[in-house]
Amino acid sequence: MNTIACGFTANIDLIGKITPEFYEEIKGSASGTLKAFINSWEDFCTAIDWNMRRGSGGEYIVTDAVVLKKLEEKLDWGRAIGGTGLQAACAASRAGYRSLVNIPVQSAELAEIVSDLDDLVLLSDRDGEVPKHYILEYEMGGSSNRIIFRREDEFTADMISAAFLREVAINNVNWLLISGYNSVESSEEIDLFLTNNLRVLESLGSKLPKVHMELAAIWSLEEQWKVIRTLGKHVDSIGVNEDEYQELLGMKDSLLSLDNEELLSLMEKACDHLGVANLILHTKQFSLVVSEKYDTSIWSEALENGNKFAFSRALRGTICDQETIDYVTSRCGLHPRGEELRKLTQDRKELTVVPAYVGEITSTIGLGDTFTAGLLVEAPVEFFPIGKVSLG
Repeated sequence: MNTIACGFTANIDLIGKITPEFYEEIKGSASGTLKAFINSWEDFCTAIDWNMRRGSGGEYIVTDAVVLKKLEEKLDWGRAIGGTGLQAACAASRAGYRSLVNIPVQSAELAEIVSDLDDLVLLSDRDGEVPKHYILEYEMGGSSNRIIFRREDEFTADMISAAFLREVAINNVNWLLISGYNSVESSEEIDLFLTNNLRVLESLGSKLPKVHMELAAIWSLEEQWKVIRTLGKHVDSIGVNEDEYQELLGMKDSLLSLDNEELLSLMEKACDHLGVANLILHTKQFSLVVSEKYDTSIWSEALENGNKFAFSRALRGTICDQETIDYVTSRCGLHPRGEELRKLTQDRKELTVVPAYVGEITSTIGLGDTFTAGLLVEAPVEFFPIGKVSLG
């Protein structure tokens, strides 16, 4: 059984749906300029309205606790786990894969939420109050997405636990997921966190697994690029969704609105642009991997598995066990755009496309993290330069 290790953040999600009535109220208070830091109810309403008009998702830091208190009173809330590392670990564990996960702050409440996952190992050095995120789901004009709001100063730069590192070093771990850069709010703290990341990778020495980095919406595009340029050459792959990649490139139009030729041309330059060996793009239409160095066909099974994990969660509204994943995906078709792109690239070694599944979506929460879990539990651990084949 494959084992993955996941870091670095973990939180509890409070999940609510934006009703038509609430959106009408929001529109009435939305004005001004979109901000990464939410300082008032007007800023909050502007962020909601801006994303819903575009069908996009995002993450925002709320500096005024009154805003979140007012929000809590407006909607009904469910409760779940959050954070890329914990979400991915839980999705992998539910499907029967062993998962080690870094928990910056542990609590009885968090442990209780995941107590039914036998293959999940929570690793932490400290107890306390686990941060909570407010996840707002919406549907509008045929689009569905989610917008995240959280308090500032949730985690410090030393969030990587010694217990986690010990377990990674003594276990046969296939892949290490590193993430959580969106949780640090100042440039100085990000510098410290990146220094800690590099120290961790170096400390594992010969026990270092393959390393996959997941990006997320960060309050500063400059800081996002700092993360990529600092860690890109030290990881084996980077994962992004269409919104994140569009933002990185400063595109005004949606990535998926490009025609096939434009989209493929843009992706061909991705690895050189980001300075990484393998770039993974996961979207609602397809997933793909591009590499200037390696034969990407060895990622096909992992990409398909990621699509299966994410689609089953989108359809059922929760992470699924392997039996449910197989059942759901065996009865659904593939996205036409994904199939077109796969046919266009089927003879190319540097680019592999796998169509996503299509069906009636009930939730958009955690789909990228769930895709990453499916990807990493089946991801290759040995790469072959373009032009060479495996003898195994």
